[in-house]
Amino acid sequence: MAEQEQQKKVERIVKQVLLWFGIGLLVVVLIGALCLQAPWKVTVPLLVTVLACVTLPEKLRQWYWLSVAMFFVALAVWVFVPDGDSSQWRPYTFDDEMTALEAEFSIPDEENAATIYNALLQDYGPAAMKLSFLNRGLKTLTIQQLWLSEQHPELAKWVRQRRALIAELIEAAQMEKCHFRKSLDFVITDEMRVDRYPALRHWATLLLRAANNDVAEGRPDRAVAEYTCVLRMADHLYRQQTMVDFLVGFGLEGICLLPLNRFVIEGHPSEDQLLRVCASFNSLENNWSSDFHECLEYDKLFMKNLFCTFAYEVNPQGQIRVSRNPAAAIRPGLARRPLPQDYWEKTSSKASALLASLFFPSTPQEVTELIDELYEKYHVMAEPGFNWQKPAPEPAPCFRLNPRFMLTLFTHTTRRLYRPFRGTYFRQLTLRRGSRLLPAIREYRMEHDSWPPDLDAIESAAPPEAFIDPVTDARFAYKNHGQYFSLKGQLTDIWPK
Repeated sequence: MAEQEQQKKVERIVKQVLLWFGIGLLVVVLIGALCLQAPWKVTVPLLVTVLACVTLPEKLRQWYWLSVAMFFVALAVWVFVPDGDSSQWRPYTFDDEMTALEAEFSIPDEENAATIYNALLQDYGPAAMKLSFLNRGLKTLTIQQLWLSEQHPELAKWVRQRRALIAELIEAAQMEKCHFRKSLDFVITDEMRVDRYPALRHWATLLLRAANNDVAEGRPDRAVAEYTCVLRMADHLYRQQTMVDFLVGFGLEGICLLPLNRFVIEGHPSEDQLLRVCASFNSLENNWSSDFHECLEYDKLFMKNLFCTFAYEVNPQGQIRVSRNPAAAIRPGLARRPLPQDYWEKTSSKASALLASLFFPSTPQEVTELIDELYEKYHVMAEPGFNWQKPAPEPAPCFRLNPRFMLTLFTHTTRRLYRPFRGTYFRQLTLRRGSRLLPAIREYRMEHDSWPPDLDAIESAAPPEAFIDPVTDARFAYKNHGQYFSLKGQLTDIWPK
């Protein structure tokens, strides 16, 4: 009898030890969840379990654990029981917002230069634009400097074969408006968007090589049309109001201004040709505040789509659930991959969706609210008075087990691009504004057989903003050196370059 009592006592002690060890472990997990700011869907069940273990009598505690076990059994049954047809579910996107944005920039096809670009993209082949018969040095040289057909006969033949393409690009340049369909969903269905940027760069280098050849061989009128066509292509990209389009546009404008400015200063342009060059600059003035604000609005909607495309699915009836096939959101190939057909793949996807539902926001609308809140501080950067001299990058967000951390991590990566984007933006704006002065400087030289003594001498020949360095808001630094002149901004030299 004594031995039995002793054995029962030992069993009670072991039970108590195990109970308090389990409670202690739950408390540690709960504290960790609270410190890492885990969602309430994680912390509340942990808190209820700890309280149940501490406060409930043993008999009621047994019923509590039985109900927990039944709940997990029900979840297991749900995971392993096959679903119906899942093919009707697609990655969630903010269709209303995208439709509204498209409507805001909608342009009739007959007025839209993108219509011509898209038609040209149908026949675009990168291999046909590669100059395998030129080495790298000559490829760069023929873009930047004049060249004769007798020097590079293969290149001259290559350009002649593409005269029809050049004519169509010049036709597109006659149109002021341009709007490419925005791909705000991460599931990129518009494959032409992927090819657009390299195609535009290839077309721009074709135009510049043709223009340099035309100047060298005495066809300046045609050369001006080709130079200004590249500037118009850059302007068309600026109208898309996305950082990628701006950066590609800066690249096109940058490679064009060097040979164009050389033609203006060192060539023999007529007054009419100088006027055409000036007119091409008039449509290229950008405003940082409005441009950056538009870029942020695009980025914000793209971030919402990017997160929700992976996190949620929607069916034709408008029902929303946590995604069971995030791979469907990835391009290429996987975007058209059907939902998992194998039974174990389906079971695994349901289990992962169940786990993800603990940490994802309950609805895409909650994602919208969180991202809107995160982007409020970024919009301050678009204001004229924002202090860009402060040391910039904010530290990476501290690890947390909540949706805010995940979304902050998403946006933080993009935010790190804003400062270099602004530097590139103002460097190109400086080069463009200074380039607008060069036709007036050249015209003065044609009239007086000397370079202007200072910028005051050409004040009436160029718009007032062209004299102002956009970085310092002071006049550009100009100096007459007799045989040549120099024109400089704070971020870049304009001439000589």
